[in-house]
Amino acid sequence: MFEELRQRLLSGQITFSQALPEALPKLRGKVTDDNLLWLSSELQGYADALTFYQSPNHGLPIYRAVPGALYIIRPDGSFEPLNHPYASRDRFFLGAPISWIEEFANLQGDESLVELAEFGNFISKTGGGGVVCACPKTELQRIIATFRNEFIKLLDRVDQSQGTVI
Repeated sequence: MFEELRQRLLSGQITFSQALPEALPKLRGKVTDDNLLWLSSELQGYADALTFYQSPNHGLPIYRAVPGALYIIRPDGSFEPLNHPYASRDRFFLGAPISWIEEFANLQGDESLVELAEFGNFISKTGGGGVVCACPKTELQRIIATFRNEFIKLLDRVDQSQGTVI
């Protein structure tokens, strides 16, 4: 059922932002709601990304946590380190949609800046423009590879399940 989609994804003919909207309706009733929520969050971004910082039992995919540093982007385009307790952590959760991760991974340079939209409430109090996580581009490539492998494993399990919800 998912062989063609799997092949197109592995060959680079389509991106996750194309594959997920195609797969999600076909997966309904074949995978658990938790799996549908995970795939939907990968497609649209993790609305609950702040729970990574607020609870040790956040339930978010750990493969999305990266080493790096947080910066405020001011309206004039300047950067400055974020002065917030969350910024002192050694790993940060990238809750952006997988399409953003794919896009940022293809930009030039060895380091990437990924917007952390969930930090908007903190920044609005400081008059800033937004928050980004500066991290090695290899971390974005790792996220993409891990998600691709997990997504393909799920598709394989559905194909093998013979109608059993997985």
